[in-house]
Amino acid sequence: MCCSIMFRNSDACSFVALSGASHEWGYPDLDSNQDEPFPNWGGLCDIGKKQSPINLHVKGALKGEFPSLEFKNFDEHQKKLEMVNNGHSIQLSGFEHELSLSGGALLGDFVVEQIHMHWWSEHTINDIRYPLEVHIVHRNKLYPNISMAADFPDGITVIGVLYHVSNQPNPAIGSIIKSLDDVKKYSAMNKPTKVKDSLAVSDLLSSVDGYFTYAGSLTTPTCAEAVTWIVPTETFPVTLDQVNEFKEIEYDEGKQLHNNYRELQRENNRAVVLVQTSQQKSAAALQLHCLSLGALLLLSLVANKFLF
Repeated sequence: MCCSIMFRNSDACSFVALSGASHEWGYPDLDSNQDEPFPNWGGLCDIGKKQSPINLHVKGALKGEFPSLEFKNFDEHQKKLEMVNNGHSIQLSGFEHELSLSGGALLGDFVVEQIHMHWWSEHTINDIRYPLEVHIVHRNKLYPNISMAADFPDGITVIGVLYHVSNQPNPAIGSIIKSLDDVKKYSAMNKPTKVKDSLAVSDLLSSVDGYFTYAGSLTTPTCAEAVTWIVPTETFPVTLDQVNEFKEIEYDEGKQLHNNYRELQRENNRAVVLVQTSQQKSAAALQLHCLSLGALLLLSLVANKFLF
């Protein structure tokens, strides 16, 4: 039985206000059928060579060093945010002032366009999938809108924040959940509502000390290969009860969006860079030093056994 969660063309790309998906697209309802395959979405989604998401390997990544990332107004509490159930996620927009990101490997300034969620995570780290991933979508200021930005390889930057299971509720996610009842039902789809609690974007990621970065794509049609991904190595806590609140979002009458993540894509020999802080490098060096000492001790014991 096919249980795919499908959306019409008119709703297909409201993640980043794009258009042009050639047909209906959606996610398999894995809660109903774990063996249901992920569908083909057509176009660049199927033939692109720099598609996202991917699995991020600590050991397989290139080690990189860049200037610090610079966040402007991320700690400003947003009191006029709007939330919308667009049929395939919950999306936040309507920032009072310009929130910008620069530095790192980025060439230029990027402004936050919107924030949306995926339950389960789209990216995995060392083959581990997390229960929630929040995407903070930025547009390069060189381009007047996100649609035009998607036509250029330096057009979009997305920070993908991963959340691990915890017994402690996440306050920032909790602030978002407080407004979910206003948009959960299909009858409320595509009808923005004011977020009840103020929220600072920095509440969603308290720090970005170490991170993976690579050239990839949007994870929804049109799957434009215009994204510089930044995925922090640090994950943040969330409870399963909080994640389950998002799974009650309806995309059709009486039909809930149980999961909205894209399957992993081929890396295709892309450079995936792991950027670490000096503290993280010191910890890694200490671990390597301890392993080396352990190996030397083992060799010494083996040598003594044969000599005596």
